[in-house]
Amino acid sequence: MTHPRTYLFRLAALALLLPLVACGDPEPDVEPMDTPPPEEALQEPAPTGEMVHHTITLSEMNDSGVTGEAMAMHSDDAVVLILEMEGLPGEGEYAAHIHHGNCEDGGPVAVPLDPVIGLADGTGSSTTTLELDEMDEDEPHFIMVHGDGGNPVACGDMEGHGH
Repeated sequence: MTHPRTYLFRLAALALLLPLVACGDPEPDVEPMDTPPPEEALQEPAPTGEMVHHTITLSEMNDSGVTGEAMAMHSDDAVVLILEMEGLPGEGEYAAHIHHGNCEDGGPVAVPLDPVIGLADGTGSSTTTLELDEMDEDEPHFIMVHGDGGNPVACGDMEGHGH
């Protein structure tokens, strides 16, 4: 599920890069290298800080009709969590949290997330950057989006957190 804003952002980024590729100076005459590159250049270590991506499905709760996905991108020191929702009842802010426990049994809030901003078409998104030490990896966690009065409208268990 790609949010329309995400699609437009990617399209705009591509449009900005195309002139750099297509409209550069004519290629200069380049002589092929007769000797291979130095050995140390071939053995350069892989960069650290590789991003690891996880997708968590958020299923509807309480017959809300709200569903979504949470994309978690982990680096060495932070997690960027992007929520993309569908079926929201309208424009507005929807509270979102990471909770201790699981969707079936519930649990207290562990970490508040930036609210999901709902649009008139029923879609909405939120992006939150968290420090890795904000959550205990040994405990189960889940992501929940709340509607009016704090009622849960969508939930997804986070795999790899105590599961």
